[in-house]
Amino acid sequence: MISFKFIGHFKCDRDYKDEQPRQGIFSEAAGYIELIKGENYEQALKDLNGFDYIWIIFVFHHNSTWKPVTNPPYNDGNGKKGTFATRSPYRPNPIGMSCVRLEKISGNRIYVSASDILNNTPVLDIKPYIPDYDSFPDASRGWLDNAGKDNYSVKYTGEAESKIIFLKEHGTDLTGAIRSRLVFNPYDPTRKKFEVSGENFVLKFKTWKINFTINDQTIIILDIFSGYTDYNSLSGNDTREDMEIHRKFNGKFL
Repeated sequence: MISFKFIGHFKCDRDYKDEQPRQGIFSEAAGYIELIKGENYEQALKDLNGFDYIWIIFVFHHNSTWKPVTNPPYNDGNGKKGTFATRSPYRPNPIGMSCVRLEKISGNRIYVSASDILNNTPVLDIKPYIPDYDSFPDASRGWLDNAGKDNYSVKYTGEAESKIIFLKEHGTDLTGAIRSRLVFNPYDPTRKKFEVSGENFVLKFKTWKINFTINDQTIIILDIFSGYTDYNSLSGNDTREDMEIHRKFNGKFL
């Protein structure tokens, strides 16, 4: 029996999988690893500052089951893929790895960017990314060579932009959910990413409703609405703090 212990936890402002893209290279999110004190882990960081990128080995702490086959975000139209042929988080041992950009090291904290890791993720190990050994640009991509990859840009109307800014100032960033769900293959027939509302569409994230339209390869965010009409009870997995943000939002924009 082999046992592991966490060396620390990843900290950021994104708690839900729908807030993060499936790979860090597509992410605008930043965060930091906070190492557990008293284990000499800070000493193990010696000389890491000279690398631009690092590998983070971590645990998919929200997962309790695994799936032998899975439907990855990019697909070639030939059905589900074997889990070992994908980066799916639903694995026999819920271990993940991400290559992220190293920004700085301060004490027991390692600050990174371009991360797809969720808040409070347990970290098992850190390794430097070494281009000489870790990059094989001419390697075969397997079934991914035949996978569709429709990439869309995102634009905001003035009304939507003002609401996005207001929410960010109050600790709620919807841009991660918007990019994660809509930028890549929004019309994927194997997933229900949004609902139709008249001539436009609605993306639901937690208790927020995001109205948008699609023009060629551009997602246009038209407006953002709260799902609350009163504040007598919580909806979904919201906390009291979440509901308070909705109350302030509605007080400003309704």
